[in-house]
Amino acid sequence: MQNIDLLGFLSLGFFGGFGHCIGMCHPFVLYISGRFVGGNKGYANMYAPHLKYNIGRSVTYAVMGAAAGALGNMATLAGNMAGIQKASAVFAGVFLILYGLLSFFGYNLLNRFENRFAAEKIMNLIKKVQPKTAFGSGLVLGLIPCGLVYGALIAASASANAVKGALSMFLFGIGTITAMMLAAVFGNFIMGRRGFFNLLSLILLICMGAWFIWQGVRF
Repeated sequence: MQNIDLLGFLSLGFFGGFGHCIGMCHPFVLYISGRFVGGNKGYANMYAPHLKYNIGRSVTYAVMGAAAGALGNMATLAGNMAGIQKASAVFAGVFLILYGLLSFFGYNLLNRFENRFAAEKIMNLIKKVQPKTAFGSGLVLGLIPCGLVYGALIAASASANAVKGALSMFLFGIGTITAMMLAAVFGNFIMGRRGFFNLLSLILLICMGAWFIWQGVRF
């Protein structure tokens, strides 16, 4: 397996964004609105800072993806390339399936880690650093511990290539933008229907996990 289809990362970000990102990151969306949108009215004035914020997140994901791909490449130097890549894809698929199935029963696979560090630690860092732009805020907030991001990074490592890993994670970040932008503009409407979006996204996450496993075991 030379690489995992980039469309898979874009889809994972898109569907996972509605079920996971809008719930976990909604407070940060409000932060961006409060600091960089202010009293400016109109959707056009709201779109610009949120778009910059989300692109900043995606850039951070790309850097992490490059690191994951580079580490995957280093691992292949010590073993069979195809075998390690396939194992990474299967591991990522199992992770996503477990994450989705357990979430059906209200258990977040990385709940303690996310809750302990995400809101409190990252927001404290934001307050200390005080990025002057929405893009800079996105760069910092892209470091939030997130199970969905971890699953994507594991999959990106299967590329065994820093450039492919960066592109994979950047597309993953771009995929989440739809949900985050809609949450910024139609926050109450989206959050009021989050249960539906969450159920749909969990089903799709499990399907994505199965797809990753298939990519890993196919001949």
